[in-house]
Amino acid sequence: MFTRVCRLETIPEGGMRLVIAASRHVILAWPDDGVLRAFQGVCPHSGTPLAEAEFDGTVLTCPSHFWTWDLNSGAPIEPRESALAEYPVKVEDGIVYVDAEATAPLFAPP
Repeated sequence: MFTRVCRLETIPEGGMRLVIAASRHVILAWPDDGVLRAFQGVCPHSGTPLAEAEFDGTVLTCPSHFWTWDLNSGAPIEPRESALAEYPVKVEDGIVYVDAEATAPLFAPP
């Protein structure tokens, strides 16, 4: 089920924003020269919200342990075994909607 989370104008190209949808932290990222995407907003290693993560327009870096992901796909860069779950996202009339119930967040093995 899609949940309204914000206005598109609040996410600049090359930027990101942490929102809540279906009681889950969600990263909305608009990578440079890419499209708006939605990923789990907690680190798969520690479960820490990624609100303070660095985003350079392509790569998201967790502030806790410096794990990194390519937000064009959610694929892990370092370490390679820990991807981010991606959620369906749509934009209608300038409003961003996310279906955070469509996919469970991913977590690294202990």
